[in-house]
This record gives sequence, C-alpha cells and structure tokens, in this order.
Amino acid sequence: MMRACSFLVLAVGLLSLLACSATPLEPVLASPPPADKARLYIYRDATAYGSQLWTPVSLDRARVGDTAPGTVLYRDVAPGTYEVEVRSDKLYPDQFKTVRLAPGSTTFVKIQEQPLWGASGFSRQGTTFVVAIIDPAIGTAEISRLRLVPG
Repeated sequence: MMRACSFLVLAVGLLSLLACSATPLEPVLASPPPADKARLYIYRDATAYGSQLWTPVSLDRARVGDTAPGTVLYRDVAPGTYEVEVRSDKLYPDQFKTVRLAPGSTTFVKIQEQPLWGASGFSRQGTTFVVAIIDPAIGTAEISRLRLVPG
C-alpha cells in the first residue's frame, strides 16, 4: 500500500512538471509594418530531420538574427533592395536572394535546409541552407504554426 501511494505521488509530480513545460505556442499573426518601413518575416519550418542548429541570417552582410527549426523572427527595415543571406557550410546554386522592399510591404523569407546536398556515400559534412521568397498567403499560414523569437 505504501509503495503504491509513493508511486502515485511520484506520477502526479511528474505529470505536473510535464504540464508546466508544455505551454502551447501562441500563433504568430502576420501584421503590417509602419507605413514608412517594410517588414521581413524570416522563418524555418519545424522538421524532424536535418540540422537543429541555429543559423545566422543577414541583410547586405549585416546580421539581423538567427533561425532554428520551428522559429520565426521579423524585422522592420527601410524600403530598398537587400541581399538576404544565410550562413551555410556549403555553396548551393542561387542560394541567396535579392529582394526589393516597398514602403508598407511584407515579405516572407523561408530558410530551407538541403539535407543531402554535398553528401557522398555515408559521409555528410556541414549543413547547407538556402533562402526562398514565399508567396504571402503561404507564408502567413506557415508562420502561424511557428514560435516567435527575438532574433
């Protein structure tokens, strides 16, 4: 009887801890930038395969934040033309993108991993990331399932 009671107390304690750590994510809702700025949402899908590493993202070689699987960040920037780059261990064709941002516009930038790029046989060294510009309707839906990070 004492053993069963101890087990019950332990089980309730563990379940309480799990409930506290499993707080649901609030959906990320795309919103417009201030009228004199352009907004960039930069994100990575949650994925069970591939790299779980955080990787830096830059605009015109100036770091604006870091992404990991399942995260999204946003930046309000001056309108203009920017080169969007991501740190990657290997080169990939058309890996980075140039975007033209108008005042009041919202652009969705998805960082995609190319998990087998450059792999030979069973050897895989480094991680390859590619920048993709995503249609706003698709980007809005995709970021709603991700966790907002400060960058």
